[in-house]
Amino acid sequence: MKYRSILKIGIITLGLAVCTACGSKQKKNQIEQNQIDQRQNEKRPSEGRDEKHQRPSLKEMFAEMDSDKDGRLSESEVNGPLKNDFSKIDTNNDGYIGEEELKNAPKPERGPSHGKPPRSAE
Repeated sequence: MKYRSILKIGIITLGLAVCTACGSKQKKNQIEQNQIDQRQNEKRPSEGRDEKHQRPSLKEMFAEMDSDKDGRLSESEVNGPLKNDFSKIDTNNDGYIGEEELKNAPKPERGPSHGKPPRSAE
C-alpha cells in the first residue's frame, strides 16, 4: 500500500516537473521571438512618420479630419485656418472640401518665428 502511494506521488511530481519545464521553454521561446522582432523593427526604416520631426501627409491629415469617413470634409469637421477659409477652399461650392481641393488650398502664412509674436527691439 505504501509502495503505491509513493509511486503515485512520484508520478504526480514527475508530471508537474514536465509541465513546468514545457511552460518555461514556451516562455523562453516567446521572449526570444519578441527580441528578434524588436531587432528587426529597429533595423527597418520607420514606416509612416516620426511623430516629433515630420509633419503628417495630406492624406493623413484628411483621414484624421474626416470623422464620418465619407471622403470629404464638411465645415463642421474642420478647424482653424481651414474653417476660416472654408468658402475659399471649397472651389466647387458643394459645401464640402475634397482631397483635391485641400491639396490646392492656399497654405497658411507663417512668420519667421512660427506663430510667436515678434520680439520688440530693445
